[in-house]
Amino acid sequence: MHHLQSSVADEPARAWFDQALRVQPRSFFTEVQGCQVHYLAWNAEERHKPTLLLIHGYRAHARWWSFIAPFFTDSYRVVALDLSGMGDSGRREHYDSQAFVDDILGVIDAAELAPVTLVGHSFGGGRALQACAQAPERIRRAIVVDTYVFMGDEPRPNVPLPRTVAQPYASMEQALKRFRLTPEQPPGPTWLADYVAWHSLRRVNGGWDWKFDRNLPRLVSVPNGLLELAKVQVPVDFVLGEGSAVVSPEHAARMVAVLPKARGPVVVPQGFHHIMMSQPLALVATLRALLAVEQTLHENN
Repeated sequence: MHHLQSSVADEPARAWFDQALRVQPRSFFTEVQGCQVHYLAWNAEERHKPTLLLIHGYRAHARWWSFIAPFFTDSYRVVALDLSGMGDSGRREHYDSQAFVDDILGVIDAAELAPVTLVGHSFGGGRALQACAQAPERIRRAIVVDTYVFMGDEPRPNVPLPRTVAQPYASMEQALKRFRLTPEQPPGPTWLADYVAWHSLRRVNGGWDWKFDRNLPRLVSVPNGLLELAKVQVPVDFVLGEGSAVVSPEHAARMVAVLPKARGPVVVPQGFHHIMMSQPLALVATLRALLAVEQTLHENN
């Protein structure tokens, strides 16, 4: 077990983090189109509760949600998946946006989550919206967090992927020093980044390597985001980081305008693109508030 380094001064600030990580999820696999897709379930036995499926960003993994998910287990049965080619899921010979949508729908079926609320960050939010368009009978609503959908008539955001070395790192410590967020943003707590980085690594012959498949394409998107968004008939809430380098306020407002049943954007102050890294508790509060509105409406109907 890797022990995250922290100073005595860090201890009060990270108390919430340590408490959240004491709530350990169970690990499951399901086969989707010939690929083993991994997912974490925090309270799988509580089948009477409504369900929440958390979807990570590109080249990330389910453990990005490990310190967020426990805040919702009182009210929800919570699951987070690893999209194929990322985290602990298997790899595919070919990747496209539909393959990742199939991963989401496969986990919804395997974990018996329908009708589920989807929460997707960045790339995961885009695939969540596709899933909503394709399977509205299985999805109650979606919350997308700092998600950019290419609309075809605008320049794409320039977000360079970090360079990775061709060979495995000789030691875990060497690999951890190379961990970078994409896009980069002002550093948050080192213990938070260390946790995510450690769960981003796997042991291989000759050392340590990142868990994501190096054959993942540079860019995965839908041909026409305008058409895709117009197909989404379930309610959607949009959460935006105030300092996002990926999604501008104008683009977020345009997405909300195009989506038939959308609200927002709800802006997280001092939140950057990776909001769970820069403002994790503010993200929890935002999600709780949005979910509480739905819960109240559900109870009153």
